[in-house]
Amino acid sequence: MLPPMPAPIMDMILELAELAGADGIAMGTVVDSLEARGFPAAQVEREIWALLERRRLTPNGFMCRTIKRRGADGQVAAVRVYEFMMVPWSAALDRQLDLALDKTP
Repeated sequence: MLPPMPAPIMDMILELAELAGADGIAMGTVVDSLEARGFPAAQVEREIWALLERRRLTPNGFMCRTIKRRGADGQVAAVRVYEFMMVPWSAALDRQLDLALDKTP
């Protein structure tokens, strides 16, 4: 039996990651780009997580955006939002994910 064909959305996500180069592309940028092409944001997000799980994408650092948000008290405050960057799968970068969380110091 043949493996399932990749969904066109997966190909688009991988293409965006490849075009971004070594610095990678922010997950939000991918979601926004494909949502503008008519794909539901939730579907794009699920496909990104599936590609990460299958080791077709690799996290490659993060970016920080500062946004202004009005709090419950009505005051506007600057809030940091962190977003990870992604590149096509890389064996070298994949090793960064071995965090050894099960080991105690």
